[in-house]
Amino acid sequence: MSNLTVVSASSPLKRIIHAIKAVETGEYTADLLSDIAKDAGDLGQLARMLDAMARSVTFRDNQLRLLRKVIPIGVALSAEKDFNRLLETLVIEAQAVTNADAGTLYLAEKDELKFVILRNTSLHLEMGGTSKNEIPFYPVRLHNADGSENRANVASHAALTHNRINIADAYQADGFDFSGTKSFDARTKYHSKSFLTIPLQNKEGTVIGVLQLINAKDPKSGEIVPFTDDDVLEALVLLATAALDGYIREASLRQEIAQLKIEIDQSRRARQVAEITDTSYFKELKDKAQQMRSRDDKK
Repeated sequence: MSNLTVVSASSPLKRIIHAIKAVETGEYTADLLSDIAKDAGDLGQLARMLDAMARSVTFRDNQLRLLRKVIPIGVALSAEKDFNRLLETLVIEAQAVTNADAGTLYLAEKDELKFVILRNTSLHLEMGGTSKNEIPFYPVRLHNADGSENRANVASHAALTHNRINIADAYQADGFDFSGTKSFDARTKYHSKSFLTIPLQNKEGTVIGVLQLINAKDPKSGEIVPFTDDDVLEALVLLATAALDGYIREASLRQEIAQLKIEIDQSRRARQVAEITDTSYFKELKDKAQQMRSRDDKK
């Protein structure tokens, strides 16, 4: 048997060499060696050892990537004191992690999801936050006029069910009303295709906002592709929720303190007025004023 036959494209050895190169470039997948690893011989043992090593390398690389990405984001979020800039940072970083062309952040207020940040790279749109550009869209209602849950809208559906929703193609999706999206696309000549809608829940399990990412792009081809699960995105969502919840709690506490201060000031003023009106001097002035009014009335 010639060497050419041994290392032919279909040979196990050739495929093992190809798998080694894939490990080096970070493109290794388990299916490259899955059938060879079933072999009881030496090549099967080699394939199994290589697969275990590749999985370990991939895990380590993912962990390093997670640390390199998430730690700076976490530091930035924890240090940010400007609420508008904090919200923008959440959307910008989520877009970067998922290579999303657009992103929207909603904040939950009473029975509504209020648009607070809207960004679209292709359309050069920046609304809300520090942009000072108002978002001209009505809030998304969580309940309909009859009291039923609004599960037709994908953002409200995610908030109500506490479930993440990944849609490959909005124009082919069943069960959701994308009429607003299609109207936006018609006006702007955009095409909203892939969606990833994530409810942001605090530690009590309350949804405090919804992050929606639109049109994930393949880094190489630029084509619109479905969103994929990502450890970095998962960590970002946890950090974003913690930062957002912390800011909301701090803002609520500041508001309560301000209200308490107003009540204290009002109580102090009322007490001061009472102390003045209860003095004998004030009573004498009051009596004299009454006497003067009585004399004027008799004239």
